[in-house]
Amino acid sequence: MRIAQLVSNYQTIPPKSSSAIYHQVYLLTEELVRRGHEVTLFAASDSRTSARLVSVCKATSKDPTLNEFDKYRAMNLLASKCYSMADQFDIIHSHFNLIHTFYSGMVKTPTAVTIHTPILDKKLLKILKSSKNENYISLSRSQQKLYPGLNWVANVYHGLNIKKFKYQPKSNGYLLSLGRITRDKGVHTAIKAAKLTGHKIIIAGKSYGHEDYWHKEIEPHIDGVNVKYVGELDHREKIKYFRNAKAFLFPTETQEAFGLTMIEAMGCGTPVIAFKKGSVPEIVKHGRTGYIVSNLEGMVRAIKKIDKIDRQACRERVEKYFTIDKMVTGYERVYQRIIDAHKNK
Repeated sequence: MRIAQLVSNYQTIPPKSSSAIYHQVYLLTEELVRRGHEVTLFAASDSRTSARLVSVCKATSKDPTLNEFDKYRAMNLLASKCYSMADQFDIIHSHFNLIHTFYSGMVKTPTAVTIHTPILDKKLLKILKSSKNENYISLSRSQQKLYPGLNWVANVYHGLNIKKFKYQPKSNGYLLSLGRITRDKGVHTAIKAAKLTGHKIIIAGKSYGHEDYWHKEIEPHIDGVNVKYVGELDHREKIKYFRNAKAFLFPTETQEAFGLTMIEAMGCGTPVIAFKKGSVPEIVKHGRTGYIVSNLEGMVRAIKKIDKIDRQACRERVEKYFTIDKMVTGYERVYQRIIDAHKNK
């Protein structure tokens, strides 16, 4: 197949730090090339890929002189470049929630769209629902239930390069919270749960200094001993912290589309304790690879019995359901189905 992968040029491919969208696009692109497909990646010019790379600028996140409008304009320039070359592809796979809708109707080549992030804007959701001819791909079944008006054509779970996530049978005893440090990720709840159970907790991820959340609810608890902040980690460092954690805490307050960090933890053998939101019940097997709870009290109880979870079972669940091979095979099938349906119109 001749496949175009279209992703924002905000960051490079692969990303320098942990970023689910960009990292998954990297894994997908590289494996598609390895399987013999003719892949063109539309991304930032300072990206690294085995595919043909087409770009309009370097990663915009690296340029402090650009405002939000400039960055959005750069994304549109990249998308328009992709669709101007549409006749070179059998399918275009967009990783934008919205931008593809401006261009896909102008070309004959079909578009597949993975919805990576929650659709919080009702106006945006209304636009997507009106795009009846788009082929939307979800990251979890719960995502489809959350937005039933979209033209969902398939569900494809994220996958890991499981060889890089080395299994660790024993932990170093600390709890881990890793990801964006924002209220919707519930980091404050993870800290409370750790303190109530007498465990040390390591916090990792990007903090947003301009937000009151960091200053009021996270920073005051960081003492470098019982609550330690290690910043935003690259891929190698992230795996190290996952492998040695006693449990990964995921008290999310939002309806997660997927939650890549959960399978990253389990891939290393680390059980997950998560709130029952969005995709969580599809990823964590309650009582076998961790615990699904509803509140702080439930998380505290789960931490106290986390040693009952077999770390090998966590690893096996990822090997069975959440690998690169599973993910890319899923996308190949969807691509072919969309291409065939388009030909038969």
